Amino acid sequence: MKTAQSLFLVFLSLFAQAAIAGNTAKLWPTIPFIRGADLCQYKQSFSQTRSEYMREMTDLASDLMYSGAKGSEALDMLLAFDALYDKNKRLALQGKYLDVTLENTLKGYVDQYYRNLRPSSRNISFNHLPGARHIINAARNGQRPGYVPADIFDQLDYVAYGSYTLAPNCKGNIVVTVTLVGRYGDTKTYMGTGKPATVMSKIGSTMFEDFQRTKFPSTIKIRNTKLTLLGGINGDIDKVWDLSSAKDMCQTMGGRLPNSSELEIIGNYGSWNGGITLGDKAWALRSGKVYKGTLRNPSPVRNRWEINDREFYYTCVK
Repeated sequence: MKTAQSLFLVFLSLFAQAAIAGNTAKLWPTIPFIRGADLCQYKQSFSQTRSEYMREMTDLASDLMYSGAKGSEALDMLLAFDALYDKNKRLALQGKYLDVTLENTLKGYVDQYYRNLRPSSRNISFNHLPGARHIINAARNGQRPGYVPADIFDQLDYVAYGSYTLAPNCKGNIVVTVTLVGRYGDTKTYMGTGKPATVMSKIGSTMFEDFQRTKFPSTIKIRNTKLTLLGGINGDIDKVWDLSSAKDMCQTMGGRLPNSSELEIIGNYGSWNGGITLGDKAWALRSGKVYKGTLRNPSPVRNRWEINDREFYYTCVK
C-alpha cells in the first residue's frame, strides 16, 4: 500500500510540474494570417440549383421590365448589379491590413482581460525577440516585426499563425482560426466567428481562460503553510450527489476535503490565481457539512438538509 501511495505521489509531482510548464505561454507577437476559401461564395454557389438560379434571375428581369425597363436594359441592369456586388466584395477581401487588425485586436483583448481581472501572475505574454530598432524600422516601413531567430523556441513557448474567411451567412462576419504551435510540435487551435472588429474577443477570451484558469494540482499559501489543491477525481472540479462520495474520492486521491476556513481562502484566490471561484454552488466540507457562500446569515456552513441543492461540488486538498 505504501509503495502504491509513493508511486501516486511521484506521479502527482510530475503531473504538477507538467501542468505548471504547460500553463504558461510566451508567444511570438507576429501572427501571420492566411486567407481561406470564401464560404459565403461557396454557399451562394451551391445553395441553388442551376434552374433555381435561372428562375430567380428571370423573376428579377420581369420585375425590372414591369417597372418600365426594356429587355436589353433589364439585362444590362442585372449584369451591372451583379458586377457591382462582386466588385464591392472583391475590395473588401483584398486583405490589405486585415491580418494586422486581427493580430493587434487579439493582443488588445488579451491585455484588456488582464487589466480588468488583475490576476496576480500573467500566463500569456507576447514577447518581441529582436531589438527595438528592428521593431521601429518595421513599423516605419508599414510592416509587422517578422524576425524569427533559429533558436526561437529557446526563448518562446509558442509561435502562432491563423486563417480567416468570409462566414457562410454572407453578412460581413468572418471565421477566424488561431493555431499555437509549441516547441515539440504540439498545437492548440482556437476559432471564432463575428465582425472583424470583435471576432478576436472570443478567441482572446478562450485563450485567457485556457492558460489562466487554475490547473490541478495547484499549490497556494495559507498562513504559514502551503495547501495543494488536487481537484476532483476527474482532474478538475467535480460534483457528487452524496457528500460521503466526495470524502471517498479524496481518500482515493490521497487527500481530504477542505475545512470551511481553507475553502474560503481558496475562494479568495479565485480561478485566475491558483484557487477556485466558489460562486453560489454548494461545496462539500471535511466536517460532513456544506459551504454555501450566498447564505451568510447566520453562517455559510450548513447541514445538508438546510439547503435546497441536490448536487455538491468538491475539491480535494493535501
